[in-house]
Amino acid sequence: MPKWKRNSHFVQAGGTVRKRSLWEEIKRNKFFYLIPIPGIITLILFSYLPMAGIYMAFENYSYDGGLFGSEFVGLRNFQIFFDNIKYVRRATRNTVIINLGGIFLGTVLKVAVAVMLGEIRNERYRKATQTIMIFPNFLSWIVVGVISDTILNDKSGIINQCIQSLGWEAIGWSLNAWYWWPILIIAGLWKSFGYGSIIYYATLTGFDPGLYEAAEIDGAGRWQRITRITVPLLKPTIAILLLLDIGGILGGSLEQIMGMTKMNPLILESTDTIATYIYRTTTSAGQFGIASAVSFYQSIFGFVLVLGANLLAKKIDPDYALF
Repeated sequence: MPKWKRNSHFVQAGGTVRKRSLWEEIKRNKFFYLIPIPGIITLILFSYLPMAGIYMAFENYSYDGGLFGSEFVGLRNFQIFFDNIKYVRRATRNTVIINLGGIFLGTVLKVAVAVMLGEIRNERYRKATQTIMIFPNFLSWIVVGVISDTILNDKSGIINQCIQSLGWEAIGWSLNAWYWWPILIIAGLWKSFGYGSIIYYATLTGFDPGLYEAAEIDGAGRWQRITRITVPLLKPTIAILLLLDIGGILGGSLEQIMGMTKMNPLILESTDTIATYIYRTTTSAGQFGIASAVSFYQSIFGFVLVLGANLLAKKIDPDYALF
């Protein structure tokens, strides 16, 4: 029997070819079927079982009653949530703007840095650069908050000290909410671009070097090789990572907002995201049912965004879609 026949899902018995049963397939490739089991168990325990908590959105949750013993109130939590539509719109707007800004600007920055890393010929210098760039990814947002306070403090911040030394008036960072969209976006980019660029660089290193050599022989310059070879080959990776990022666009970053703004009420107009809205509803008011309703709204909205983005990607090129 040919090699491809022996390795296929078909076996020869009595001169006839039949498809292997599922049990025979599992016995033959049991090692490969065992590999994903720990991941599947983890996914069930920490992703699917907690979905039962959605029920909390339809009840007046109390510690005494627990998840299934509290008073069932139907859609009342959603009604209360949407009665405060002003704050819902504000939280959704801030979440989308901060995350979209970080996603699209971050993608451009990560791809650009990955391409520049690919053009560095000195391996030691490239590795040192990668190490320096990835370091902020391991800092907690509390540490980043301390750094940002050192730079942006109204009285003793580095920027205000420089401004005052020139005879100008200090900027009230903690008083003006509209400074904080770009601040949060820039801080997110600074913290994450190093790790993201290394992912793109790892993809870039797998490209066939013969393509670049042929282009160089044909007289293509460095910029032409980047725009005509590197970027087009990176498009599938860019599309997939964008879709994955859009899936978590409404998640926001509670740690970032808390670490950098300390939940300053004077700037909530531009820093109150869905995540911080849920946190404030839960901790300050103890309204777990309403907080669960907000979280449910967040999940549905995010799911719709992923479906829409995936459909758009499929129309552009089916290879770019996740499913």
